[in-house]
Amino acid sequence: MKRLQTHFRRQQLMLAITATLCTQVSFSAEITDAELNDLRQQIAELRNQVAALQAQPVAITSQTTDTKTLSMPQPKLSFKTKAGADLNFYGFVRADASYQAKGASTMYNNISAVPLEGTAEEDKQQDRFQATATATRFGMDFKTPTAIGDVGGKIEMDFFGGSTRDQFRIRHAYLTYANWLVGQTWSNFIAPEYLPESLDAATYVGGSLQRVPIVKYTDNITDKTNFAVSVEDPKYNTRSDPDNEMRLPALVGRINHKFDNGSVISGRSFVAEKKTTEDENVSWGLGLGGKYQITPETMLKADYYHVKGDGKFLFWANSGYVLDEDNQMHSNEFDVFTVGLSHSFSPKLRSTIGYGYMKADDNNEFAELSYDDTSQNKSLWQGWVNAIYKPYTPIELGVEYVYGERETFDGQNGIDNRINMMAVYHF
Repeated sequence: MKRLQTHFRRQQLMLAITATLCTQVSFSAEITDAELNDLRQQIAELRNQVAALQAQPVAITSQTTDTKTLSMPQPKLSFKTKAGADLNFYGFVRADASYQAKGASTMYNNISAVPLEGTAEEDKQQDRFQATATATRFGMDFKTPTAIGDVGGKIEMDFFGGSTRDQFRIRHAYLTYANWLVGQTWSNFIAPEYLPESLDAATYVGGSLQRVPIVKYTDNITDKTNFAVSVEDPKYNTRSDPDNEMRLPALVGRINHKFDNGSVISGRSFVAEKKTTEDENVSWGLGLGGKYQITPETMLKADYYHVKGDGKFLFWANSGYVLDEDNQMHSNEFDVFTVGLSHSFSPKLRSTIGYGYMKADDNNEFAELSYDDTSQNKSLWQGWVNAIYKPYTPIELGVEYVYGERETFDGQNGIDNRINMMAVYHF
């Protein structure tokens, strides 16, 4: 386009020379020596400008390998459906690989169940290489204008489901209208946006990607502060909630505040029923986190939770409760936090260093009853550092080192020691 503009400018200058000559002659049939010298000077100036432009190439090519051009954002695939919805298709093809010096048998993070030191299982799961493409994802955003306002939503899917992380699943599927959201998406209690960036698609200690059936209402308090309240499916599982007979959804609240420099802070809370045939209890949790823009290239992220009686909202936590001999419930209580620093060295290269830690209360009846249960942990921690390179807009390549440990209530330890690699093509 710039070369075309240069070509047109040349033509305009040539026309200007012609117009100048015609104008000067048309105003007077007799031209004085002074006027003629002035005219010659104007023509000489125009000729110099044309000569300068002629030094620039005019060739127009149909292809270019210019790096800046290749790095420009590409338009997404958008079209209108027969029903009148504006639909936008997106996704990526992702390949992951991992070399585990020590760790779980799974491809992705499973820090809460890594083999304990000195066991036969630990010997079997050392020096292992694994690779997969199950984190490949695709989705659609849509919006339909109606007489009562726009109705929008999202459908997003991948192949990262099931206990083996290789089954097709729906990640998000919801509708939005005005301030309302109905469907399946992130729990209102968690904050994936505050997790330090990692290559592991399952996140690390302190992380969660919990998606649940939800009805959520969001509104603004000020132009920089909003709130959201939701009712959510408890989404229990037999490990987290043994002998569960819960009847009521969880009630979750959240408030967010944005600062002028791009920093954000939010507070979250939930309450939920826990019920078995013999007993019932209430679980609850608090969360506080945010991100701070230190410089335009550097960002600090941190998140903290305190939870009692629940093991589903946050990954790698213990069971929400255990049952004693009389089938009475005894709640787990724990604290967890993550912190990470990300820096962009250039538009093509960024890096993150992160740390996550979970500490369960070891001075309660849950800890006593779980003392000999090696599936329950007194503490967990993981640290990681990565680098992600983006040679061109559609492609990202990453490498990451992670080390972590778990400690059971009876003092045994397990180690996670891995190198992760990633290649992604966005479309």
